[in-house]
Amino acid sequence: MTMTVRYQSLTQPLTEVSNIQDVPSDATIIWYDFENASNKENEFLRNKFDFNYLEIDDAITGIPRVKYKEYKEYQYMIFHSIIDKDYSPIALNVFLQNNILVTYHHKPFQSLKRVAEYNAENHDSELDCADIVIHILDSMVDKYFDFVYGIEDKVYNFEARHVDDRYSKNVMENVFQLRSDLIKIKRVMFPMQEVVDTIKSEGNIIKDAKHSMYIQHIDDHLIKQRNVIRTAQEMTNEIRENYESFTSFRMNSIMQILTLVSVIFSPLTFIAGVYGMNFDYMPELKWHYAYFICLGVMLVITIVLVIFFKRKKWF
Repeated sequence: MTMTVRYQSLTQPLTEVSNIQDVPSDATIIWYDFENASNKENEFLRNKFDFNYLEIDDAITGIPRVKYKEYKEYQYMIFHSIIDKDYSPIALNVFLQNNILVTYHHKPFQSLKRVAEYNAENHDSELDCADIVIHILDSMVDKYFDFVYGIEDKVYNFEARHVDDRYSKNVMENVFQLRSDLIKIKRVMFPMQEVVDTIKSEGNIIKDAKHSMYIQHIDDHLIKQRNVIRTAQEMTNEIRENYESFTSFRMNSIMQILTLVSVIFSPLTFIAGVYGMNFDYMPELKWHYAYFICLGVMLVITIVLVIFFKRKKWF
């Protein structure tokens, strides 16, 4: 549970301080970062800044949806990153007001750490809070590539591994697991694409050509990732359809054989049923060779039917 305060001035790179009072009056950037904040830190957030209390409560109590909202005095954004393995989203709440930046999150964000470390080592006197937000967004979107390429590799490896494995009962289970992972990734990426589009068209976060170029760069990455995900999803659809088609074909072949067997045995069952009625006046029952003649007739019927089906190419 911690609140980290960083600042930057015209002569000082992004620097972390242990006390708010250590932030100089000439700071061009003041960055408050809340990670799994305590109740005391949450109260500080509520009382220190004049932000919408409902949005602060959403940030504190849950995982709000990705969005961009602009107020008269500040801008509020929610970005989503992805947790390893299960592809669950984690939210980063961003409040941007002039030279003040507030980020709030419940779990560690490597993107924030990377941006903070880079700007601590590379001083840019023209850096502003909007630059930091865009750098964070860019770092988060770049992180998506790890998951996108990872799921793409899973799909290609699955297709290569199961190309001849058409009888395995686990094939469809694995396909549905891949599709579930793809849906989870899409649930994070697609809303982020909408937010980036909104920032491009409406957001005041873009103040100059540099910001515009950076946002376009982020948008290009999202488009590329969406194309990879779309291709992977199409491949899983094809794998599923091929497996279902083969299974259906195999089942039809089995049913055809069973039907032919049933047709062959139908006359044999009829003959056996007739001579199993045990009436007294059935002349064939007293014949010396009746049993052998009956078996012979059954054999002839079977051979004739098999030859007939074979000529019709029914099997």
